[in-house]
Amino acid sequence: MEKVVYEWFLQYQDPVNITGELILEKARDTMKLLYPQQDFEHNFSQGWLKKFKLRHGIKSFRRFGESGSIDIQDIETKLESIREKRDQFLMKDVFNIDETGLFYKLQADHSLATKQLEERKQDKERLTVVICCNEDGSEKIQFLKLFRIKRMIKTVTSFFKNAGRVRTSVYKMEV
Repeated sequence: MEKVVYEWFLQYQDPVNITGELILEKARDTMKLLYPQQDFEHNFSQGWLKKFKLRHGIKSFRRFGESGSIDIQDIETKLESIREKRDQFLMKDVFNIDETGLFYKLQADHSLATKQLEERKQDKERLTVVICCNEDGSEKIQFLKLFRIKRMIKTVTSFFKNAGRVRTSVYKMEV
């Protein structure tokens, strides 16, 4: 049974992010196939999984990676300038807008393997949510959702404060 699970592991470690739970599930499925006449459920413990990984040299490796560097000194200088400008306004008139992405096709960046696997690019298709409120929290703007649409056009919504009301304008721009 263990040989079958290990052969399966070797076959799928490159194209699939394999977790410990996936190995345990494959071990249970393999036991059902090897011993169909037995009507009890085979349970494999975390201890069995740990020893299985040790016997076969399986470790956790980082699958995806992108590195970048930033100049901390430059950032500190720019932040000081931004704070000086911000201090000229009342807290209710200073707005912060930020976006966050839901990467719904993103895979875990670690996978179990017997060797370091070739890095590959992550699928970064996402739904973007824009969040906005003023500094004192008295005015919160309704969430906006941005989607990618055909021909790589992105819908961007911008805010304009006009006489105490917020209106939105929708623009299309090439991405």
